Amino acid sequence: MRTKPFRILGAQAKVGYVVGAVVIEVLGMLLLAALGLPGALVPFIGALWSLAIVVVGVRVFRGPDEPVEPPRAWWRMTAGPVVGFLLAAYFLVDAIVARGLTTSAVDAGGLVTSVLIAAAYAGSSVTLLVLRAQGRPARGSVGVRAPGGGDGRDSGSDPARG
Repeated sequence: MRTKPFRILGAQAKVGYVVGAVVIEVLGMLLLAALGLPGALVPFIGALWSLAIVVVGVRVFRGPDEPVEPPRAWWRMTAGPVVGFLLAAYFLVDAIVARGLTTSAVDAGGLVTSVLIAAAYAGSSVTLLVLRAQGRPARGSVGVRAPGGGDGRDSGSDPARG
């Protein structure tokens, strides 16, 4: 028996995922610091945790017009380009303001992580806009055949959904 993939569809569930993951991150960092881990190691672990939060969220979140079961294309971060640009801006501001204000190299991992996440969201959104302008839906969009199913061309979906 094949099980369905785990997906987070609703806005409340997405907010719950993010809030829960951040609370776990903060509590975990406090615990690691209290246990006496070296000062440079705690922010590094925090950066890895932040990256894991984003990677898992990107893989399991789905927009209202996205199919639930098939995996997203490897480069696709959001259901649409606007949200991706907003998240890219958030992570860039985080990198410049919050992490850029640190006076030591302790949080360099967090800075680099935030910049890379911002670049990934921006790149995904640009790709979605390019595909939309070309009239091609993104792989995994409604109406796009799975690999190996036919000739791979669009099967009549609305490219604006991208």
